[in-house]
Amino acid sequence: MNTPTALARLGLVIAKMKKSCTPVPGRTFVMGMIEMAEFADIIDSRTANRYRDALDAKFVERNQQLKRSAA
Repeated sequence: MNTPTALARLGLVIAKMKKSCTPVPGRTFVMGMIEMAEFADIIDSRTANRYRDALDAKFVERNQQLKRSAA
């Protein structure tokens, strides 16, 4: 897999977080993808941190939506 494809895939799975029924395991999985991409030198630390920040933002948003729905 080349770098643009890997980056596109990371962006896609982060975007899918907004519809996740189970955001905690989904976040864990995507965080692992980011870690692996960084470890394999597909992305640098700054890029990995940007993806982590985006993932955290989507996770918080989705978690709040689910909590409001359950209330």
